[in-house]
Amino acid sequence: MSEREPKPSVADALKFFYGVQVNAERRGWQKFCCPLHADSSPSASVNCEFGRWSCFVCNLSEDSYAIVMRELNCGFLEAKEFAHQRFRGSGEGLPRDVPGKPGGVLRSSAGPRGNSRKVRTGIRPFGSTWS
Repeated sequence: MSEREPKPSVADALKFFYGVQVNAERRGWQKFCCPLHADSSPSASVNCEFGRWSCFVCNLSEDSYAIVMRELNCGFLEAKEFAHQRFRGSGEGLPRDVPGKPGGVLRSSAGPRGNSRKVRTGIRPFGSTWS
């Protein structure tokens, strides 16, 4: 696999993880019901040209790698390998995450000024804050 190989399609990731069918050949944004919350009318959209999908209720915007990382709770390199094996080819030769360190864990760390800040994971409900 070359360094500049394009990302796997966001349409493939949406179909694999959520069963969402979108027309990958269509230009522009396509609306659909978000698979992450109960939806009676479409609140999400996907643009296959840009390779991103967004939900306006969840305040979420992801590409194919971000979907894999969230759903499999893994790091970027593991997600990249999985996506290329599942959607694009072998994924052979991709480096693994740091041996012995599980992927997908966000840690708080000291910033440049020594202050520590907590990283919050998850999806906020519409209208709420991270208080």
